[in-house]
Amino acid sequence: MLIATAALTVTSSQALTSIQIQEIKTAVLSVPVPEMPATAAALVKKAQKKDRQAVAITAVRAIVVKHKAAAPLVISAIAKVAPELAPVIAAAGAEIAVDQASMIANAAAVAAPAHAVEVSVAVAKAAPAQSSSVAVAANRSMTRGSASAGSGTGIITISDTPISPTGGAGNGTFPLSPPTQATDPRVIYNQPPQ
Repeated sequence: MLIATAALTVTSSQALTSIQIQEIKTAVLSVPVPEMPATAAALVKKAQKKDRQAVAITAVRAIVVKHKAAAPLVISAIAKVAPELAPVIAAAGAEIAVDQASMIANAAAVAAPAHAVEVSVAVAKAAPAQSSSVAVAANRSMTRGSASAGSGTGIITISDTPISPTGGAGNGTFPLSPPTQATDPRVIYNQPPQ
């Protein structure tokens, strides 16, 4: 497994020297596991544009080989700072953590929604046995069903006005005065009204 990983790192990281590759591995593996995604993302963000892909793939592979459970988090963090790399890093992670391919695809697609289709294809190629679950995971992150029983659009709109334009005070606003007291108040605690 270690030989295969080393071979994968060399072929995808030709733009980096062996010293740079070792520095990246040391940087991401020398921090506690919860800090690895942020550390990897910071390395990718500060890398020169020509080296970003190689740095990202090296960081992903180094972390996933040692801590497979961190794969979706690392890939998501890197995809947020470099969305164009989401398909490549997701495939790199899925090659090592095949059993997590659908979670990796979902994490990358959510972090880089503009590249969700490319992520799905790349991860399905990297983990062909998981291709059906990868497609479902990536599709789930790209679409959202409507909450209404009718034929809604699924678009979420946030507004500070009532749902009904005539709701609230009858004019589309909430009343500023306190509510009026009920004329026949009844307090019922443990029994039905009589």
